[in-house]
Amino acid sequence: MLLQLLSLSVVFISGISAEYKNYDGIYARLSWRKLEAEAGSYFIDKDSVENVKTNLASNNITYQMRDVNPQIFKVRRRRDINGAITINDVNNRYLSYDEQMQFLNSIAQQYPNDVKLQKIGNSYEGRSLTAVRIGDDGSSKPIVWIDAGVHAREWISYNVALYLVYTIVSQPAYQDLLNAVQLVVVPNTNPDGYEYSRTNDRMWRKTRSRFSNGRCSGADANRNYPFFWGTQGVSHSQCSEIYCGSRPQSEPEVMALTNAIQREETRIKGYIALHSYGQEILYPWGHTMRTYPSDVQDLIQVGKAMAAAIRAVNNTDYNVVNSGDGLYPAAGASDDWAKSRGIKYSYTIELSPIDDYTGFSLPEDRINQVCREAFQAIQVLMIEVRSKFSIRQTTSSASSTSAQSSLLLKRMRTAVRGSGRG
Repeated sequence: MLLQLLSLSVVFISGISAEYKNYDGIYARLSWRKLEAEAGSYFIDKDSVENVKTNLASNNITYQMRDVNPQIFKVRRRRDINGAITINDVNNRYLSYDEQMQFLNSIAQQYPNDVKLQKIGNSYEGRSLTAVRIGDDGSSKPIVWIDAGVHAREWISYNVALYLVYTIVSQPAYQDLLNAVQLVVVPNTNPDGYEYSRTNDRMWRKTRSRFSNGRCSGADANRNYPFFWGTQGVSHSQCSEIYCGSRPQSEPEVMALTNAIQREETRIKGYIALHSYGQEILYPWGHTMRTYPSDVQDLIQVGKAMAAAIRAVNNTDYNVVNSGDGLYPAAGASDDWAKSRGIKYSYTIELSPIDDYTGFSLPEDRINQVCREAFQAIQVLMIEVRSKFSIRQTTSSASSTSAQSSLLLKRMRTAVRGSGRG
């Protein structure tokens, strides 16, 4: 159940914060920003609805509630899995895990010279974790790594990753970029949680690991990475939405991803974790506040270039901000860990929308716009990695494409000199 508070007091919000820390009656904020200053939106466990209503009434708080699970039933009307899955499906609806894999297999078959599918591990329930390697020609060219779906309910992130894979291999204009930079995309890093969010609980966030000594399932995979694990912005309660796991890399999905990245981390120069929602480009460090990498200005500059590229598509504004300062401290996150491994450009992108009411349930008629916007941001990062790290700049056969890409990056840098937050 989604609760939206239409009025509130600081005293009441303080009470909500305490409840959030101690039990899961109010178990995950949609928006963590300005908690003390404005009405917010929360997800309410179905067993706690009546208690929460009583609390609201006793504090004279006006509110409204709505059930967000009907989207589960909407996805059940889909076509037979035996039908071909095309880019039209990616642009217009949220696919099941099996449909995602079918789509990736079809791309690999259609573009065998450009696309390789690599199994990097299994989920807790045995689903394959698949990395899509694009432009892998056996050379030592730099890599940009993109992964999506660490939080199951963030459905738009999966579609963005699938759209990225298709678009960059199907359009010849990007071949020169792929000649210089390899792209690795893991479109679904939490398949168990994703399927559970499609069939049982639309707002499920965590993995689906089972614990022998507890009644609750799953851990927050984005609190499970081995960098300042278990410190700020986490819970050690198994029932919490931000449960960090019993130890770093306790989740098989996180273990698979960290192992895969470490095998070639010296070549990975760019990393983006796709999340939703909030329209933000976040850079490390996020495990605490007011702490920044030594090259923070480089991260801000490229982040602003990505935001400008997004804005150019449909005038959508993304804020560029430090994770710990602008969002909230969260230790054990993937972008912090990636940066700690020496990956220079490490980001989390919180995709559209920005409003709490739509939130994680982005309407399907907005999928394509968000995909197109995110693609432009990722292209900017790839161009930056090429300019900084590639030994293959341009070739005579693709000089016009290279010039176009260079012009794009120059335009983005010019556009952001006076814009955005730093």
